[in-house]
This record gives sequence, structure tokens and C-alpha cells, in this order.
Amino acid sequence: MRKSLVLAVVTATALAGTFAFAGDGAGATKPPGHAIDAALGQHVTSRVQNEIMVFGTWHLADFREWMEPRHLESTLALMERFAPTRIAIEKLPPDEIALLAERAEHEPTAAQVIDMFARHVLTDGQTMQEALGIDRIAAALHADGLLDKAARGLGGAERVELVAHLLAAYEYDTAVLQWSYLSPEVRAQADALPADIREALEKRLQSADEIVTLAMPLAHSLGLQRLYPVDSHYEAVRTLAFPSDVQEEVFSDSAETWKKSEPWQRIQAARARVRETGDLMALNRYVNSYEGQLDDTAAWVRWLEMTHSSGLPRFRYSMWELRDQRMTANILNSAASIEPERLLFIVGFSHKAFIDRGLATRVGVRLVQPEDFER
Repeated sequence: MRKSLVLAVVTATALAGTFAFAGDGAGATKPPGHAIDAALGQHVTSRVQNEIMVFGTWHLADFREWMEPRHLESTLALMERFAPTRIAIEKLPPDEIALLAERAEHEPTAAQVIDMFARHVLTDGQTMQEALGIDRIAAALHADGLLDKAARGLGGAERVELVAHLLAAYEYDTAVLQWSYLSPEVRAQADALPADIREALEKRLQSADEIVTLAMPLAHSLGLQRLYPVDSHYEAVRTLAFPSDVQEEVFSDSAETWKKSEPWQRIQAARARVRETGDLMALNRYVNSYEGQLDDTAAWVRWLEMTHSSGLPRFRYSMWELRDQRMTANILNSAASIEPERLLFIVGFSHKAFIDRGLATRVGVRLVQPEDFER
């Protein structure tokens, strides 16, 4: 078992504490949830487990000015060796977008979250719902049927139809992936989509973020037809409800303290080195390592130590853990299948340690690490 996995399990057990159980003898203790391991552990086999890799990455849009496809080759090769059957991405799931849109009619902070993370998904989706005369759920069901056929091949018109229904279902990045499978000639003549939406899809394909530069090329190389959005920002509705001056004061305090720390300096030095060397894999190796995760997690020290009359520091940390737990749940949902899957989650590296910790104790998960697939 890898060092990072051992640490996650041991730490989770240590923090959880112990309880006494009748029938185990006087003073006998068991860690919380131990009955699951005791009853099911010997029955856990590869047949019932999904392999999951949480691949932490720097948000690659930061490198758009100099990054070229060659800088991504080693990272993509590692991912191809893992050979995922499903790829999860750090984007909001359709159900959460719909829920935020419903709340936005009554809560300004929900509208603010949509503006930050999903406005174009919602706007383009509603445009396509109106054009198709269909609601979101019906569009999703129709898209699912076409996706089942997509691996065997779709004609141009059928794939454009799939793109339209994916957009209406708020499955934006899967729509972009399907758009990328079409030839430029077919895309130019896809009159079933409004011109501004076609333009937005083309623009998305030129993005420098990790979804376009890693997830989509990997999906192409493996013949995958779908990307699974598993992020969550639902907790931000409550965080943003704090007065703006309180938010500014608390967040500024944390940021100033963090930027004076040695861990922050090491992280920034690693970022600077990749600019000089072009060795993106070296940066990925660091941010996915125990040492890199230890450095990054130190950003939360100030939040745990800070006292403020508003209570925002402790609330903000609780909401961070809640967001990562929601992502963990969404990952489990995306990996759920009638047969074992290998799921790759490409995510900002600050989430990796928290999500690894959430997945490590799941009976149905065998957690693997990027280092396991380095040559």
C-alpha cells in the first residue's frame, strides 16, 4: 500500500477516535465503522471494486502563454497507462446547476455562484431547451440513448443532435467533447445549433485548461464518449452570504499569512521551475506526492487558528471539507456501474488530499496513485 494511502487511513482513524462496544470485553474499543471492515473485508475483491485515481494538477490555464502540446506528453502517457474507462472533471453536475438556478430566483448568492461557475452552461442550455422544445431531464434521457450508440459510431447529423441535447441537459463539456469528434466541415454546417453556440463551442476547444488539454485528448485516445462533471460549489451560497467586508478581512488575513510561509514558497518555486524547464510532469509529480500535498494543505493552518467574531474562518473550513465530500460522493456516483470501472478524476491539486481521504475507506474503491503508473 502506498505511503499516501496509508497516511490517509491512519489519519482518518486517529482523528475519528474510538468507541466502546458491549460484548468485546471490558474496556475493548473499536474505531468507528470498524464493523464494515470486520464483516466485509475478506469479501472485497477486484470484482466489486472500482479503481480510482485522483490526479491533482495546477490549473493549466495559468500556463496558456507558453504551454504547448509537447509539455503535456508525459502526463498524458501516464494517464493512458492507467487506461481509465471513465474520466471525471472539476465542473458542476447538471443537477446542481439546476438546483442553483432554482435558488437563484430567491437568493442573490446562488445567482452569484452561477455567474462564477456555470452561467454559460445555463444560458446555452436554456437556449437549446427552447429550440428543441424539451426540458432538461428529457434532453438528458435522449442524450443518454445517443451516447450508448456513440462508441459504435454516429453520423454527423446524429452527433450534432447529440451535442444539442447534451447542451440542453447542462452536460456542457461532454457536448464539447462530442463537438470535437466532428470534422471542421460538419461543424461549420451544423445549422441545428444557433451560430453563437457553435462559436462558443469552437472557442471552448481552444481553451488551455486541463479539461481541454488533458481530459479531451485522453478521451479521444481511449475512444471515450463522455466526461463526468463531479465538482460542487453549492456550499458557496452560504459562504458568500457573509458580509462582504467580513469576507475581505478574513480572506485577506489568510492569504497574507499563507504567502509568508515556507510551504507557499516551495509551491511557487515548483511553479517557476516548470516555466523554465517545460517539464510539466515534474510539477505534477510534486503536487501529487505526499510532500507536495503536505505543503499545500498547510494553507488551511491559518483558517484553523484564526479567531474572528463572525465565525467565518471555522465556517469556511467546514464548507471546504463539505465541497470535497460532495465531490467524493459525485465520484462514487460516476464510477457506479454493473462492472468494474477505472475512473480518473482530473482536479486542482488542492482538493486531492481531501478527496483521497474520503475515498480511501470506501469498500467499493481501490485507490491508486499517479506514481503507480510512472515508468
